[in-house]
Amino acid sequence: MKFFNTFISTITLIFVMSSKSFAMPDMTNAFHDTSFLNTKSETIKLNKYEDKILLVFFGYTHCPDICPSTLIDITKSLRELGDDAVEVQPVFISVDYLRDTPERLQKYMEFFDSRIIALTSSEDDLKKISKNFRTTFELVNPSTSNYLVEHSSNLYIIDKGLIVKRIIANGLPSSEITKTVKKLLN
Repeated sequence: MKFFNTFISTITLIFVMSSKSFAMPDMTNAFHDTSFLNTKSETIKLNKYEDKILLVFFGYTHCPDICPSTLIDITKSLRELGDDAVEVQPVFISVDYLRDTPERLQKYMEFFDSRIIALTSSEDDLKKISKNFRTTFELVNPSTSNYLVEHSSNLYIIDKGLIVKRIIANGLPSSEITKTVKKLLN
């Protein structure tokens, strides 16, 4: 019986540890190691916002559907949060390193809430940050002018300790973003 209890305790511990370390990644290193360009062509790192709840979304400006709808959901959530929105920093990371210049990002973001920052980076840095988020992206046939980019459609909600607290799949209502952020504020 003692062996059985020890075995169960060990399995439980492995499950708990793996769910903490693999399911919801710690973004501390990713946010300190990866550099981005913002819409003003300034180099920044995301650790600049570690005193905020982060809403991180990967996409690109030529995206026909998922990216604009997610950015609209983020905009709705910021409105729903009211004064509490000052505790939140939404971040749109473009993975289209060939087309999405800081200038292009600036024009695109004019259609959404001005509190959402848009960033881009080099292919290497984008691959590095994607690996940290356990996601991927791929430019599909980039030799054509209207190529598509395969990318994650998840929105990552990250607490002030830079731990991913929730991953919201595309298609859930903006109220899910708001509800999760409010829990992190309390």
